[in-house]
Amino acid sequence: MSENSSFETRVFKEKGTCCVWISLTEAGELRLSGQDLGGFMGTSEYEYVITVQPDDFGTICTALGEPVDADIIEVMCARAEEIFDRGERTWLTDLGIDAGFSNWHSFD
Repeated sequence: MSENSSFETRVFKEKGTCCVWISLTEAGELRLSGQDLGGFMGTSEYEYVITVQPDDFGTICTALGEPVDADIIEVMCARAEEIFDRGERTWLTDLGIDAGFSNWHSFD
C-alpha cells in the first residue's frame, strides 16, 4: 500500500493474512491502512484506509485512559489488539468518531 506521508509508518497489527499499518499524514490525520491477502469476504485481496482527523485524537486518548495530548500513535499501538479485534472502524464509530473510509478488493 502506498502512503502519502513523510512520517514514519509502523505496523499496527499483523494477524494471519492481514496487516494494518499506522501513520500520520502530512495534514496531521491518523491513517490506518490495512491489507488482507487471505480471502476476506471471498476476495483474493482486500485493502482499506481509515483516516481520523486531529480534532478526534483527544477522544481516542480519553477513551484509552491517556492524557488528551498523548502521542496518538503510541496510544493506539499500545492497545492495537483490542482495537483490531473489535474492528478499527467499528471501534472508532463506537466512540462517536466519523472516520474517513475507503476500500478496494480483487476477486482474482
